[in-house]
Amino acid sequence: MPTFLVKFKAELEGIKQLIPISNNEWRLDIRSSDNDVDVRKDITVSGSDVIALEGSRGEAHFVMKWPGSKHQSYMKIIDVKNVTGRYASEDSGKWLTILGLECRGIVPTRWIPGSDFIVESDGGHYFESVDLSDRDWADYDEDNDLSVSITNVECKIE
Repeated sequence: MPTFLVKFKAELEGIKQLIPISNNEWRLDIRSSDNDVDVRKDITVSGSDVIALEGSRGEAHFVMKWPGSKHQSYMKIIDVKNVTGRYASEDSGKWLTILGLECRGIVPTRWIPGSDFIVESDGGHYFESVDLSDRDWADYDEDNDLSVSITNVECKIE
């Protein structure tokens, strides 16, 4: 089964790390692996959703049937070696894999960032549910008199 890697790149200022929210709902656009016509936009896949596959002992985190198909298509969030989902200050400006997906009948085409992360500032202050939907985020760590920002957010799936 094909494995797809969600990659992330951004410029960090005053930020030690971005940490994915536990059991995050990753928002994606997908298409059928059989054609470019069948498309679904803004679906969610979460490791906390465990769905049994029909006629199998297997499980997945997202399951669907494309129109006219007799078989289920599905996605599983998988562990990928050396992938923690964290994006740290030393990664600033570099592409980093943050999520692995094993897919059958589905090709993820776009990750849609939202309130997917917790941010830890260089001063140790945590910002909850940081929203990257605008591709930029800024705040101020009052405890440490520190401006924090995430800019030039880019995403790709390979």
